[in-house]
Amino acid sequence: MGIHLLDAKVPKGERVYAIGDIHGCLSELEQLLDMIKKDLKKKPVKKHHIVFLGDYFDRGPDSAGVINRLIKLQKKHANVVCLKGNHEDKFIEFLNDPEKLAPGFFTYGGIETVQSYGVKNKLLEDPISNARKIRNKLFFALSQKQIEFLLNLNYSVSVGDYFFCHAGIRPGVKLKDQSPHDLMWIRQEFLSYPELHKKIIVHGHTPNFEPELMPNRINVDTKCYDSSILSCVVLEKKTRRFLQTGG
Repeated sequence: MGIHLLDAKVPKGERVYAIGDIHGCLSELEQLLDMIKKDLKKKPVKKHHIVFLGDYFDRGPDSAGVINRLIKLQKKHANVVCLKGNHEDKFIEFLNDPEKLAPGFFTYGGIETVQSYGVKNKLLEDPISNARKIRNKLFFALSQKQIEFLLNLNYSVSVGDYFFCHAGIRPGVKLKDQSPHDLMWIRQEFLSYPELHKKIIVHGHTPNFEPELMPNRINVDTKCYDSSILSCVVLEKKTRRFLQTGG
């Protein structure tokens, strides 16, 4: 027996802010964090959670700045959870095997990521051939705190009737048995599934012009790197509302 979005709720006295794919857009992240701060001041709550749904790297101009901002936020607030997206997965794989991962990594926004870490444009004239040199410079540009952050990202978290992950879940598989790969990468099998799940799945990964509210899921990826719209769903009791940066 699954649960419908209209029946889902967060425990009394709690509120969740779940933020979609950031993709190197530090300016929009700062705007949204300021909006959350003002929202909490205007509408105080006993306990709040801030959940980042993954994809901090690639495409946008300042992936390095986004990671540093999230590290500082986690250090200051114990209620901040950062989940792992497929772009973090590929970033780590690129560090481990640059020649193999270079074609995909640089096709889907890796150029902007390594530029944010100070890799010079001369190497990026032929990034595939220079993959190992780029990896070496990137590795030395990463701080120990950044490496620890990446290695300690969670795959999922639950609050009340909501289950948060980057991409979605494998239908028919218990939430506790979901594979990391599906949680970071799944798409069509999850998106097209019409039945209810044990919890409402809150995810990003699949960009849309506006947040999606479906009977069994909520999608908050609004393609920030292209639209300048970073979206956050606010969950409290049985209500849902959104905070968004301007597009």
